Amino acid sequence: MSCRVLNHLLFADNAVIFAPSAKGLQQLLDICADFAISHDIVFNTVKSQCLIVTSKWAPVNPPTFYLNSTLLSVTDFYKYLGHIINSCLRDDLDIQKQTRSLYARANILKRRFSAASLHTKCMLFNAYFTPIYGCQLWNIAYRYNYDRLRVAFNDAFRLLLGVPRCTSASSLFVLHRVPTFAAVIRKFTFTLYDSRPIRNSSNSLLIAYVQSDLFYQSKLLLKWRKLLYTCMD
Repeated sequence: MSCRVLNHLLFADNAVIFAPSAKGLQQLLDICADFAISHDIVFNTVKSQCLIVTSKWAPVNPPTFYLNSTLLSVTDFYKYLGHIINSCLRDDLDIQKQTRSLYARANILKRRFSAASLHTKCMLFNAYFTPIYGCQLWNIAYRYNYDRLRVAFNDAFRLLLGVPRCTSASSLFVLHRVPTFAAVIRKFTFTLYDSRPIRNSSNSLLIAYVQSDLFYQSKLLLKWRKLLYTCMD
């Protein structure tokens, strides 16, 4: 049985490399440095940072890493492709970012479209608030942050419609045929839970993952099943 090693991901001009050990990560950084020299590429060491996933075996003094002889700073969290990744692999910081973003967008749209029709406001809400980036992959440490995001989602709809905050959000969503926060989360979760789009993908890494025991025994899949087969709001 062949074994595929995955130690880097590339998206446009963004790159991330990872290794199970400090020595392995430094070796990968040295390979990047050699590649940069041979291909006349300059890495931005100011924007490059290292993140060490914490565990009970984590050292008190973190190791040092160098890229092109430049010491890289070590951070506890980093924003990559719009998603905040932290050292404890929890997504509470990303959820807090989404909460602030919902309130900001709601206030902007309320000022700009206060005179718009009800139909237009519902269309704007569906376009600007129901796509919640990465929600199906969230690993939540504190339920409090998740509940605050749900409240922000409801408040944004009330604010856009210009109704009092004490108005029942559930009634508003049903009345105007707009999906609730729980419905949005379930929709995006089902998109990944139903792995047919992934299985039909030409990406061999995705296919290998969904066909592996790691996927079927993962906590993520267990969370998806619990979310999809439990009626909650």
